[in-house]
Amino acid sequence: MNRKSLNLPFRHHNMSFLVTQLLILIPRNNAGSINRCPLRPTSDSIHRPPLILGHRGASFHLPEHTLPSYRLALELGADYIEPDLVPTKSGELIAMHSVDLNGTTNVHDYNNGQFRDRARQSEANSNEWGYYVHDFTYEEIQLLRVKQRVAESGARSSAYDLMFSIPTFSQIVNLLHDWNTRELPLIGRPSKVGGVAGIYVELKRSQFFEKDANISIADLFLDELANHDKASELLFDHVTLCEGLKYDEYRVPPLVVQSFDGATLEYLRTMFKQRWEDFVNEDAVFLEGIVSNETSTVAEDEINHPWIPPLVLLVDHTQCRQNEFWFMVAKYHISGIGPDKSCLLPSEIDVNENKHSHIERSKKEAREWVAKAHSEKLAVHPWTLRLEMESKGQTGGVPSYFSSAEEEIRYYYCELKVDGIFTENIAIAQIVGNEGCDTQQLSTTSKWPIVGKGGQVCVDEESNLWFFGLAFMALGVFVGSIITCFVWSCASKGYFEGAIGTTRRVSLPLPEVDTSVDDDEGHDVL
Repeated sequence: MNRKSLNLPFRHHNMSFLVTQLLILIPRNNAGSINRCPLRPTSDSIHRPPLILGHRGASFHLPEHTLPSYRLALELGADYIEPDLVPTKSGELIAMHSVDLNGTTNVHDYNNGQFRDRARQSEANSNEWGYYVHDFTYEEIQLLRVKQRVAESGARSSAYDLMFSIPTFSQIVNLLHDWNTRELPLIGRPSKVGGVAGIYVELKRSQFFEKDANISIADLFLDELANHDKASELLFDHVTLCEGLKYDEYRVPPLVVQSFDGATLEYLRTMFKQRWEDFVNEDAVFLEGIVSNETSTVAEDEINHPWIPPLVLLVDHTQCRQNEFWFMVAKYHISGIGPDKSCLLPSEIDVNENKHSHIERSKKEAREWVAKAHSEKLAVHPWTLRLEMESKGQTGGVPSYFSSAEEEIRYYYCELKVDGIFTENIAIAQIVGNEGCDTQQLSTTSKWPIVGKGGQVCVDEESNLWFFGLAFMALGVFVGSIITCFVWSCASKGYFEGAIGTTRRVSLPLPEVDTSVDDDEGHDVL
């Protein structure tokens, strides 16, 4: 029996017993019908815009990785909030983008330099100096305050700097649980193609922590999930949400885990299969015949091990262009890929030199890249959309190829047909998603769902504009020739004589011409 179930109320145990007795009567082959919601909808009947992934919360508006930032992302309609998790010296997981606290906190200046003696070099981090997070206890971390990380652009407000503390993973789970169970019902439940918001976790720098401090961030993550009193209900007990959904309904998976390290994802998959009783309270549902430790594919995991969350492999701009990239991806049991958005964009050199043919070729390769991922049943979630225009002092913003963030995100949504986007401004992704796509202006040849008006998904008919243009021209010439011949034939036979709006042609006598010479004019007749 699940160790958590020992703490359940007596009434729950009675219900669990009844459910067990009922499930015994269910034929074994029906057990496999239990299924979690897939990361990428597989039905053509699912009509919704791509997923909106709140990158470190609503980090354009508020300092990243803070509870107010996550809360604002939820209020603005994000499908997921995305915390980066790193460990403290005392073993708690906290939300922080970097392993160095100096990037987004006041650690250097706190209390007149109280922690300055903690700065050190790390061989595991290329001998760079930093205030490494795992050198600080949780109590010390709580003394620090967070500031806006992307301050140099001037587009983001610093009014909230040093107001918020660094949250723990446990606090983020509590925030999401309260939002989904308490606040969300008061403001209207989500549509049938959305579902409650989820959490999209990134485990940061697994190999660094192993090498520098012998810390397994994956094991800390699993332990926190197992010990949190609300994690099971929020992230695991409703893995069967998709069981009763209709063909045109969809729910986002409650938990997604991402990492740049494929080995970490494989380890998590194995441990979720082995430790499933640590995460699932409703153990009566998972009877013999459902639980299996045999080798299985990702698709089989969704049925036989529905508590394994979708796993996403993050890739940078160098990995995605390697010849062996897809062979590497095939080794992992993953549900999606999170590419650096530069994997899907023309090079800066081609754009600056206005090499049109190179740009079009890059766009074609990007469409094929996404289509290849889809053919492998992998979701594609590129990162990251920012409002600021990219410049020498501001990297990661809107590339010079686009005039605005709206144009950039429409490219990902409508031309590449990605399944979701990491964005630091939730509203802009919502606006473009609701506007939809003009299918007449797409230069793509693949038939994948794209955003439609009002949350509907338009499906671009697989077509070639040149082909259809020539086809219609030929048809027009053919029909025109037939009509011309018909009219000419009828006219020559007099079928149109007397018809309304026509004039009958008759022969008229020639006028008489006076050929006599008028001597008074003095002109010769020629």
